[in-house]
Amino acid sequence: MGYVNVCAAVCLLLVIGGLSPRSSAAPYRSRTMDRNRRDSGEENHLWRNPCSYNDSDSKSPYSSNNANQVAQQAIYAYQQAVLYKDEFTKLHSFDNFDSLLATWNDDWLRKFPFYREEVLPHNKVLFQEVPDEEVTSLMSKIDEVLPSMYTALKMIVASLNKLSESLQNDGISADEQLANNISQTMKDVRAVLCYFYDLMQSRDLEISPLYDSDVPDIENKLETGLYIYRDTLNYLEYLGQVFKKMAETDL
Repeated sequence: MGYVNVCAAVCLLLVIGGLSPRSSAAPYRSRTMDRNRRDSGEENHLWRNPCSYNDSDSKSPYSSNNANQVAQQAIYAYQQAVLYKDEFTKLHSFDNFDSLLATWNDDWLRKFPFYREEVLPHNKVLFQEVPDEEVTSLMSKIDEVLPSMYTALKMIVASLNKLSESLQNDGISADEQLANNISQTMKDVRAVLCYFYDLMQSRDLEISPLYDSDVPDIENKLETGLYIYRDTLNYLEYLGQVFKKMAETDL
């Protein structure tokens, strides 16, 4: 009888406090536990749910505005990110950004398994557009290519996030401003991913997961960081061009 009274009292306190017995008893979950759980089958929330929506099966029908929103946000994110390109120039002790890119010219985004030529054509180089006829031709198979393009943007968000955290944790004060800039770019690109997500949903296209284990560690921040930044700019330019064309096309 005494046990029943104690249990009733505890349950009453939980109800008054606004907690259910289940939530109050939930164990503490460390970042390591979260990371292990994601690796075993759950994505990081930053790119799994880029709009921070509640999970929902409701979908709005596609309109050209979906593509236009992706294009506009991609252009904005590019314009903001390119403003600090000279921080990389100084970091690598070059006179200008163009000469830096001419020397450091390895591929990064194109090396991933999800890559296909239409995701980021080899003739798409930074500060130059792809020929218009090529983008027009892409529209005939855009739904076939969009899933890979979406995964590529996920990888950019994930890698920018990892790069920012790496710079923030290295204890070098000179890297702090760059880390802040990279972090802001990640947020801006995540907004592109959000509009892209809405478009994917509206066209009922498959979205593949990207787990933490799929995102490579950044062993050389100086080299890999530059390639992530360069390909972020280049891809944002390309997305702006592709989705502007998509908005103008009857699809």
